[in-house]
Amino acid sequence: MAAIVGLFTLLLLHLLFTLVCSHCIARPPVIFNFGDSNSDTGGLVAGLGFPVLLPNGRSFFRRSTGRLSDGRLLIDFLCESLNTNLLNPYMDSLAGSNFKNGANFAIVGSSTLPKYVPFSLNIQVMQFLHFRSRMLELLNGNLGHGNLIDDSGFRNALYMIDIGQNDIADSFAKNLSYSQVINLIPSFISEIKNAMKSSSNEKTNVFSRHCMIKEEGNFGYTTQDH
Repeated sequence: MAAIVGLFTLLLLHLLFTLVCSHCIARPPVIFNFGDSNSDTGGLVAGLGFPVLLPNGRSFFRRSTGRLSDGRLLIDFLCESLNTNLLNPYMDSLAGSNFKNGANFAIVGSSTLPKYVPFSLNIQVMQFLHFRSRMLELLNGNLGHGNLIDDSGFRNALYMIDIGQNDIADSFAKNLSYSQVINLIPSFISEIKNAMKSSSNEKTNVFSRHCMIKEEGNFGYTTQDH
């Protein structure tokens, strides 16, 4: 199983690189990520102040960065392969407010349902819509600086959704049967579809052109001590 997951991850990285490489030649890549602990680069710490301590981060950063991982996550490897900075968490006010290459809305523990509980996928999408609206407002009013993303950047960005494991884990934690959990999966998928529709630019439907949905399975990047 580990070998299959590893192969899938390598194939996914190759596909992601292929999707965006044509845009990278003309301009730096822009990435927006939504999800849970598999791609949270520090959002939980920034948003709730929840401590994420060692051994998380020990094998690469040599310190805790808010990632539930020994080192880097798949989203980090993607950024490195595209020669762009690692994504800053959307809620990290101390990151220098540099979102020129995108933003990460993923938060540890997030799920698709219930949709109005922080930080569900729906809440992350609402944060993104505010982020996009505010950034374009600053850009159009010449109120910002050089680290702003223009309309073309949003249209050509890569959008990633990495979520679902917590929905399934929570369902089993509620002592639902296997068949009951299976019957719930369409509702989880429906929320992901709704997120794609809500986040799409009304004129360009960016999600349908540059969206990647993935999920490694339960806690795929946990440290050796977990």
